[in-house]
Formats: sequence, C-alpha cells, structure tokens
Amino acid sequence: MGWFRDFSDVFSRISALENVPSIYVGGTNTSPITVVALLSTYPASATYLNNYARVTDLYGSVDDIMRCRFDGANYRWVPQRTDFNGTTAATTGSVTITPLVTPPTLRGVGNLLGNVTFTPSATNAYIGQRQRIIMTGSLGIFTSTITGLLGSNLTLLGNSAKTIEYAATGWFSAD
Repeated sequence: MGWFRDFSDVFSRISALENVPSIYVGGTNTSPITVVALLSTYPASATYLNNYARVTDLYGSVDDIMRCRFDGANYRWVPQRTDFNGTTAATTGSVTITPLVTPPTLRGVGNLLGNVTFTPSATNAYIGQRQRIIMTGSLGIFTSTITGLLGSNLTLLGNSAKTIEYAATGWFSAD
C-alpha cells in the first residue's frame, strides 16, 4: 500500500498539469501564422519561453507547431517536427540552406551542368539542429560542395549524403 501512496501524489500533480492551458502566440492552436510573422512579431525571448505557435509554412509548406526554447546560448523557436524532406534543383550554382525554410533533409536532384555549392545559414538555426544533404544524379566533371562550415568544406559525391549540425559557434560536419 505504501507505493500507491507515493504515486498518488505524482498522479495528482499530473492531473493538475493537464488543466494548464498551452499558451499560443499569434492566436490559438486553430489560428496559425506564418514563420516570418512568428519570427518578426514574436521574437524568441524569455517572454515567450515554452510558448507555442502554430505555423502554416514550416519548411515552405508544413502546417505544424513550434515552441520557444532556450538552447543554452540563445532563445529560439524550435519546430516540433524535424523529419520533413524536400528537393531542390541542384544542377549548377548555389543553394542556401535556411533553417525553418529549407527542409531538414534536402535532396539535390538533376545531373550537374556546373559546380554546385550548398551553404548553410545561421539565421533561425538552433543548437543541435541537423541538416542532411543528399546529392543524386551524375556529377560528371563537376563538384558538389557544402561550404561555410567550421573546419573544412565537405564534398558530396553523386548519390551520396552528408549531415551537418549547428553548434553555438556555427555549422560543422556530423558525419
């Protein structure tokens, strides 16, 4: 009977928490806003710590929930879903990877017609965020490179993938 008494306090605390409403900024859980509106109108700060926001265009098209968190260095709006993937034409030129806009798994499609450079941005990034870049197609005589990393650049071969991660000082290779 003693263990039941110990857990009864835990159960009453959990029950009390269930009655605490979640705080949504920019409306309610049924009234979403855009990521741009969230970041500009409700900048991540101690004021919004642990608040939620329902956004309409996470990674460009996903209707999902974000939460304001403190990552040990900064306050950030962090998506609750980090398993979305998308594609981009990667045949020549540069591709900027912008957190919360670019899907966490990005597949470069097409055969290279020139060198391709993927450059991650620190804008909107949060500590521990990962970005996976997959290069499909034939490279031919051209190269596909991930630049702007702590340490050296990464070369992507045809039909290969690299993962990078964000730390307080910038992006680095997580492979």
